[in-house]
Amino acid sequence: MGVFDEWDGKRVVWVVLGVVLVALIGLALYRYFGAFLFAIFVYYATRPLYRHLERYVDHPNVTATATILFVIVPMLAVVAYAVVVALRELDQFLAASDLEAYRSLFQPYLRLAKEGNIGRLRETITGGAGGSIGSALRQGVPSVVGQLRSIVGTAFSILAQFFLMLTFLFYLLRDDQKLRRWFYESIDHDDGIISYTQSVDDDLETVFVSNLAVIAVAASVAAVTFYGLNVLSSSGAVVATPILLSLLIGIGTLVPAVGMKIVYVPYGLLLVGAAVATPTPFWHPVAFLVLTFVVVDTIPDFFARSYLSARSGVHMGLVLLGYFLGTLAFGWWGLFFGPIVVVLAVHFADQRFPDLASTFLES
Repeated sequence: MGVFDEWDGKRVVWVVLGVVLVALIGLALYRYFGAFLFAIFVYYATRPLYRHLERYVDHPNVTATATILFVIVPMLAVVAYAVVVALRELDQFLAASDLEAYRSLFQPYLRLAKEGNIGRLRETITGGAGGSIGSALRQGVPSVVGQLRSIVGTAFSILAQFFLMLTFLFYLLRDDQKLRRWFYESIDHDDGIISYTQSVDDDLETVFVSNLAVIAVAASVAAVTFYGLNVLSSSGAVVATPILLSLLIGIGTLVPAVGMKIVYVPYGLLLVGAAVATPTPFWHPVAFLVLTFVVVDTIPDFFARSYLSARSGVHMGLVLLGYFLGTLAFGWWGLFFGPIVVVLAVHFADQRFPDLASTFLES
């Protein structure tokens, strides 16, 4: 008897409706698939903490909120503090720069404005030498408005993705047990499917928890290295803000392909510029870049990932390939999608493929 022999018109209608609903949900999630995958990553990385807190707090909403705040808020605080420090440095640079040549261009207009001669100020701006400024303003305002619209649109898109990520994460943490029970009941507790999904679930937790652990290890090793470098330097501190830079390096490990290099390479180039333009010794940037690459970037990342990945049923080399190839193939969200595909494929090959192959060969 075929699978479709017992299907009547009513069942076909329900199946078609289900396919349409899945397609609509997929279409809605398509533009924000990266936010969904990032939520899955943070979910697996923080699930052990959530389950630990769940033993003491008998309120799922409070537990999920506390878990999210424990991980997300420190990262946002580090990034915000880095932005404040960068703005402070920029302000000091501008204050120390010689801007008199630019200010002299505006002196006639500033003098008229101070005298309160609005009529002459209007004539100066709209005619004569000021005509070019008025014309430039009329031409430049639409361009500025267009740039502002682009900036606002980009900011709104980032905030929307961040809000969706937090929403996905909250309900994944709070309702994962309900979702699991519904799925197992829907498949009538099929042993093969349950075994496969549980193996995938366990290994995804191990792989993604290792990412969070690598952040902590990289930040700790970086802090020790930078403080040691400052202590050994007799010509002044090499790293001005070792704690902030260490935390940013830890967070930088999440960036696809380049990893923490997105943080320490620009900082090293700044040190090179300081060595060229000031009496700062040239060995400062050389020592910083070499030590950071060897001690902070290479050794901890390799050994931490090796140790943590050894606890899972997936080979570390395959996981690293998943990170790398996923990023190349899918962009930034491939950093999270690649390992998921690797874990799904490994357990499919281990548990399901032999049975399917033998069945195919016997038929």
